[in-house]
Amino acid sequence: MPGTPPQPLIHEAILGPGGSVIRGEVMTQFQAEAIRTRGRDVVVCGPDLAANRSLARTIEINANGTAKRCPPHATAGPQALPHYQPDPRPPAGHTFYETPHRKAT
Repeated sequence: MPGTPPQPLIHEAILGPGGSVIRGEVMTQFQAEAIRTRGRDVVVCGPDLAANRSLARTIEINANGTAKRCPPHATAGPQALPHYQPDPRPPAGHTFYETPHRKAT
């Protein structure tokens, strides 16, 4: 019988070269929402795309009231991740999430 996949982890995010997203400290959802209200980046990491996407959306909506889902921006670089951001802006920043083929480092 298959087990339940692990829950996603939320990390502070730092933008790296080529659009990469570098994982920082692990944090709670409450902490992530507080960071997003200040325009900083977070990333949701885990093996389950649907869970990652759902948690990223929830963080962005709770933090900023709105959430626009965006694919990886080609102009950001080849390692960019999909994300949610407020629409309209401000604040700046993103709630990134991992996919099966695109991971934070």
